[in-house]
Amino acid sequence: MSSEQIDFTEMTERVKAALAGAASTTGATMLPTETAEEIIGIVYERNFMRSLFPAMPMSRRIMKVPKLTGAVSFHQQTLTETEAGTAADESRQATGEIELELKTMIANIPIGNYLIAYGVEGLLAVLRDDIASQLATNEQSLLLNGDTVVAGAFANNINGAFLAGAGNNPTGVNASNNDYLFLFDGLRCASLKNVAAGGTRGGNTVAVGGAFALSHLRSAIAKLGVYADNRDELALIVPRNLEVQLLGMEQLQTVDKYGAGATILSGELGRIYGVRVYATGVLATNLDVTGKYSLAGGAVQNTTSAILLNVRSPIIGNPTVGERRFSIGFHDEPTRDRFVLIPKQDIAFAVRYDEAICLLTGIAVV
Repeated sequence: MSSEQIDFTEMTERVKAALAGAASTTGATMLPTETAEEIIGIVYERNFMRSLFPAMPMSRRIMKVPKLTGAVSFHQQTLTETEAGTAADESRQATGEIELELKTMIANIPIGNYLIAYGVEGLLAVLRDDIASQLATNEQSLLLNGDTVVAGAFANNINGAFLAGAGNNPTGVNASNNDYLFLFDGLRCASLKNVAAGGTRGGNTVAVGGAFALSHLRSAIAKLGVYADNRDELALIVPRNLEVQLLGMEQLQTVDKYGAGATILSGELGRIYGVRVYATGVLATNLDVTGKYSLAGGAVQNTTSAILLNVRSPIIGNPTVGERRFSIGFHDEPTRDRFVLIPKQDIAFAVRYDEAICLLTGIAVV
């Protein structure tokens, strides 16, 4: 569903009816289900990772998802062994598990009643679109940049501490700014934590250390090993700053050249070496050469990062309860001559195989 297919006037009338029904009372009321479903459609359209990564319905708040930690072994079977009835050595698949936990993103939006009185149609359409757009952006940022570390006054978080103002760190975190990034460890964090652990669980990174070249992508593909065997399962996620560089490379096969019958996902920029490329505006361009934000030791803070991964590794959890998947609460506050919209969403996220992710760091910003 695209934004052009949504009847804004019809949506506005439904919201107006809901507001009128709640105006004479106090307390909380839910806005129409249809309005929430429209916003969900916009979010899924604008966040390409919703269609790129596997999703699991969750009827409980916490679920355990199995993963393989060791494969079976195959052996030769000779004629002599067959005639002697000799069995091959036994081997069993080793399994582990990851935990998916539903957590909540919520907003608190007070709106003065005088604004409704003098322009409800235009205002509510803008509000609806802003809620959907911001939620899609926040989802992208959470899945890519999430980091649960709060130690060191947030300086140990891969996003660094939030610093307001031009030239500081607006993409950083603290107790009240971008704090939704504390919900889960995202893709950048999964790769960097492996490096910190000595690479025992993968630790795949490619140090670009300057201008991006296709040789760096080839190195990243090699780093993924068996996870790169099927190119249809690979995706390269790049910041907007790198997107403009890739558009000038003749090796980028844009979607208009795919040919008939090709499957194209929302947000797909093109393909390089058969790897689908997606661009996003939430990857920071003020990182150091290791892929983190750090002012320690005079670290260079003008590089960015990209992510190559097997899309079967991340997993998104969605609640089966519709109200927890996404809803908008309405709370009337007549003593303040205003009402409050409270959009909220439950989501879970985890990475099954950290070694199926490769972070390309130190990419020069142009």
